[in-house]
Amino acid sequence: MGMIKQTWWQLGHWLSNEIKGRRHRKIHFITDSANWSFKWDAHYITTGLSERLNAEVPTLTTPWHLRHQVILFGNRYPWFFGPRQRLHRSNTLFLTWFHGDPSDPGNNMQAMFNQLPHAFDPMEKVVVTCTISRNILRNCGVADEKLVTIPLGVDLNHFRPATPEEKKQIRAKLNIPDSVFCIGSFQKDGNGWDDGSTPKTVKGPDIFLDTLAKVSIPKDQLMVLLTGPARGYIKNGLDRLGIPWRHHFLDDYRDIVPCYQALDAYLISSRAEGGPKALPESWACGIPIVSTRVGMPADYIQTGINGFLTELEDSDTLAKSLDALYFQPDLVQKFRAEGLIAVLPLDWNTIAEHYYQMIKNYL
Repeated sequence: MGMIKQTWWQLGHWLSNEIKGRRHRKIHFITDSANWSFKWDAHYITTGLSERLNAEVPTLTTPWHLRHQVILFGNRYPWFFGPRQRLHRSNTLFLTWFHGDPSDPGNNMQAMFNQLPHAFDPMEKVVVTCTISRNILRNCGVADEKLVTIPLGVDLNHFRPATPEEKKQIRAKLNIPDSVFCIGSFQKDGNGWDDGSTPKTVKGPDIFLDTLAKVSIPKDQLMVLLTGPARGYIKNGLDRLGIPWRHHFLDDYRDIVPCYQALDAYLISSRAEGGPKALPESWACGIPIVSTRVGMPADYIQTGINGFLTELEDSDTLAKSLDALYFQPDLVQKFRAEGLIAVLPLDWNTIAEHYYQMIKNYL
């Protein structure tokens, strides 16, 4: 008799939890715990969703205990490399695929592509940040109707142009002479987390160096500002070219704004990207961009209007584009003005609205 009572109690407890879960259905955002770019993506998206729902959207690192919830994987690695079979089928799932190319030889990237398209079968929608990423996933067998394009955003209240006096002060603090043409590169482009002396080729550090070797800008008028870890390959290459550089490793991602404000141009030389966030962040700070045809630049840059876009590995055209910015100050002002207009739809509040429109009917 006692065993029957216990069984009925367990059944009642289970039913109570099921009903409670259904009544308290909310969005949970899965992200990384590190204080870097993904954390702030999660902050801006969840803040925007919370404001629209008038309810908290919590961030978690693992979701395996959840039932009857809406789960948005802002970090895809728990899904691809975690015990996803433990996740209850009562949950409604979404995932953001920031970037990836099947030609990337990295072990993690290959492991994820090997799981496609079936890894996305439980997903209601998969967010991609650009047309190139969308086409890559379609070519891997992911149904187009499952894909939603939502770009990366920028906090336009935090990222802003510097005044001439502010720029002068920032350069003095960063030990960058006023007279030099300063080019920025704020990414991790070396393998590993030490000095990064071997290149992460997908980020194109070899193309970056080849480009600077070909510019007509006098070397004594040129400087490169770096942030991010594992920049040894770039620094060694710049030393060989006789181009001075400054490297500032930031503990907090949001401290990067003065680095942008110190620049004259930002160079993206990657072979593949989902963003990068350097596009909206440079524009928001009034900095012209020269980029290969990757990720969001391929969708947003109009060559000669708001930036320069070249084909992959085309260091000749990248170099000529940087020369144009150096020798044509009027072009810099044009790109600055057009970039500040082009970045407006990329404010994080607008990006959060896109996420809300995607998810609202599943609550």
